[in-house]
Amino acid sequence: MAKQNTPRGEEAEGGANSAKKRKVWLFALGATVLAALFFVIGWFSRWFALGERTRGLLWAVETAQDRYYRDVSEEELFDAFYDGFTTALDRYSQYFPKADYQTELDRTAGKSSGYGFTIWTSGGHAQFYAVAGNSPAERAGLRRGMYILGYGESEESVVAGTRDEITAFLDETEGPAVLRCGYLADGSDAQNYTVSPAAFQTSYCLYRDMGGSYRFDPNDLDTLFDLGEPLEGADGDTAYIRLEKFYGKAAAEFEACLSLMKERGRKHLIIDLRGNGGGYLSVFCDIASHLLKEAEGSRPVVATAKYRDGSVDSYHAPGNDYRNYFGEDSEIYILADEDTASASECLIGALVSYGTLPYDRIYLRGSNDSARTYGKGIMQSTYTDISGNALKLTVAEIFWPDGTTIHGRGVTPADGAVAVEAELVPAAGSDTMLSALLGALAQ
Repeated sequence: MAKQNTPRGEEAEGGANSAKKRKVWLFALGATVLAALFFVIGWFSRWFALGERTRGLLWAVETAQDRYYRDVSEEELFDAFYDGFTTALDRYSQYFPKADYQTELDRTAGKSSGYGFTIWTSGGHAQFYAVAGNSPAERAGLRRGMYILGYGESEESVVAGTRDEITAFLDETEGPAVLRCGYLADGSDAQNYTVSPAAFQTSYCLYRDMGGSYRFDPNDLDTLFDLGEPLEGADGDTAYIRLEKFYGKAAAEFEACLSLMKERGRKHLIIDLRGNGGGYLSVFCDIASHLLKEAEGSRPVVATAKYRDGSVDSYHAPGNDYRNYFGEDSEIYILADEDTASASECLIGALVSYGTLPYDRIYLRGSNDSARTYGKGIMQSTYTDISGNALKLTVAEIFWPDGTTIHGRGVTPADGAVAVEAELVPAAGSDTMLSALLGALAQ
């Protein structure tokens, strides 16, 4: 018997759609559960792969955030751990969170802001420990070694104060500040200087000779600023370059100073490395390329790095043009102190190794028992993660081209260097070390 046709075909189609939807839902649910399972497995795998001490650190941070009696950020806690981490290595190794690392990059590139000086206390008086080249302070006439005998928002409001009071005032002042300064602590030569904070590109080289002192604009090396202050006691053959850091555009500035020396007919050079704590090896290599008297080839080795695994890297000067600036009878001298370190000591080493610099042309601050350069013969490299955080680590020991390492001892009178008793922060016109060297050259 034939079956009666009914509308059950529609019901059957609807039932198939429902079953299909249930399958899709179950598949989605299964995929979600599976993904969650993989996440949990992955999380626990990673958690236990971190190691017990690292897991403990993460637990401590989370617990402190939840339970400490006041709000404390994860950033604060990790900063404290990072400080301890680098302390366990050496004073040169350092962790930089992303924002701090960018600040560090700007600083070493010479990008600065503010007044452009640092202050310390000397003989009970606030004194400029350093004045940055091309800074608002230098442009206003302030110089290293000057005493700060008064401060205020206007000349009428200037009052005396301690270093801490002056620093607090400057930190709170957004506009111009009036500073009463002079080279004599009794104030007999003091005058008022008005200086305003601003952004600036730091200059790291200062040129002087008997005719005056000059600073190049690091953003435009065709622009030369005459700062006055001739090199008193120098003869017509002698030039002086103060090299303050191996940062920013120091290499280009140094080359510009050498060109000015040549243009002005000077054949002897004093390089002042006092207080120069170093900087980038690339800047050192560029500067060394002009100063290697007996080097051969177009790219002489100026330093060698030796790593823990025994591997070695050689650092080369990108050129070798000593004869472009110096003659056979030219002499180069170095002024250095206990803060002359790292790349500065590499420069001394390259000059010694290639016959440019006999040890008796190195003048050190202090007595025969205490005079020395800092003694830093190690190198740092910086590593960054995908987030932009950075870790600077000591990775190698540095050797001079002749194989010498000065790490931990520095250059001393025992090497043949000359010791001179002198102040740590010399003032213009009363620089004991420079005067002693110029006096020796005059004999």
